[in-house]
Amino acid sequence: MDVLGAMRSLGPRYRALWTGQAMAQFGTYVAFFSIPELIAFITEKTNTLDYALAYALENIPIVLTGLVGGVLLDRWHLRPVIIATHLIRAAVFFYLSATASAETLEVGTILALAFVIGTMSTMFDGALYALLPNIVKKKDLPRANSLITATIQANFALAPLFAGILTAVFARPSIGLFLTGLLFVGAAVSMKWVGRVAHHGSPAETRGSFVTEAANGIRYVWAEPRLRLITIAAAVANLVVGFIEGTWKVLYTVITKVDSPAQTGLLLSMLGVGGVIGAFIAPSFTKRIGLGRSLVIGMAITGIGMFAFMFVSNLALAIPLQIVWMAGVSIVNVPIATVRQVYSSASMLGRVITASRAIGWATIPLGAVVGGALGSSATTYPWVARTGPILLMATALWLFTTVIWSDTFGPDDQEEEQPDDGATPVVASEPDEEPIAE
Repeated sequence: MDVLGAMRSLGPRYRALWTGQAMAQFGTYVAFFSIPELIAFITEKTNTLDYALAYALENIPIVLTGLVGGVLLDRWHLRPVIIATHLIRAAVFFYLSATASAETLEVGTILALAFVIGTMSTMFDGALYALLPNIVKKKDLPRANSLITATIQANFALAPLFAGILTAVFARPSIGLFLTGLLFVGAAVSMKWVGRVAHHGSPAETRGSFVTEAANGIRYVWAEPRLRLITIAAAVANLVVGFIEGTWKVLYTVITKVDSPAQTGLLLSMLGVGGVIGAFIAPSFTKRIGLGRSLVIGMAITGIGMFAFMFVSNLALAIPLQIVWMAGVSIVNVPIATVRQVYSSASMLGRVITASRAIGWATIPLGAVVGGALGSSATTYPWVARTGPILLMATALWLFTTVIWSDTFGPDDQEEEQPDDGATPVVASEPDEEPIAE
């Protein structure tokens, strides 16, 4: 994919949005490395469950606030929501940096603030993907999603390595946390150049109670077969990824026998490299074989690569296997995001995205906590870790037998009936070519 050409073709408003999310995601992955290091720094011990709990609390809000958040996103203007989520997260990381430096921070405080970070991240992610159809054409959504996915994975490649070096040099994670706060401030400022965004809902739409509107989002997702299938697939994948990401520090110690911050940061960065490769491959996959088949093949690549990785204790072999399975994850993510956007009606876009994510991501904290508890010893951890990729391979085989495999590129290519509840496919309006002035 021609990255510069794609950026130019998607317009200046998209470029401004992309810049902000790129800064925010770099900060997010610095924190991904720094918060477990922060827990280790203040407790002076390795506790698998502490790491898993911190990760779980960052992701529980996807379930607890995701459905309500979707209703709010369909009622509120999206750009102010994105700005607020950046600034609140910046404040949290400034606080963590200051208190860690003063050595007055406790694990309980970190866990509570992880929940705040997760709540803001849930709102940001929903707003980001709901806003995209308002600033790019529908036919460009796979490219727009792919560039965002590639950027997320590039940050995954660079930020943990950067944070690992900072931690090794300064012997504490507070510098990385402070830089994370600055990055979120920069992300908020960048939203100025996105300009005003028209509300994606209809002003004449009759509003019900929060419970009714949230339930409508779930019903919509479950009534549309492709949305239902990609949500189930995401739930299985996130169960496995939740365990891996929640216990990565133990994974690298037990499986690959790596325990230095620099080497750990290198391994995490290689996951990002694989994610970038997969994100660049994904548009070609979706163009040639369709959204559904790209999802199935990506799931199979992820499961096979991850399964092989779980039997390798050599760093030189572990790196390419990580690249392979993370490339599969990115190939999966692009069609999932695009299916959510193009199979939803405009007035329900926020609810459909957040309902699908709430169900699909509910398994992240479950995988982190249950997997962390079951794999709490060096003896049990490898067996728990090897079960995950088997689930992924089985899911890919199951999806092969469903409508997902025969699905192509979006609702314009389908003749099946859509759900009754506001189910007219979303047709993004022609995006403005220049930012709209305040």
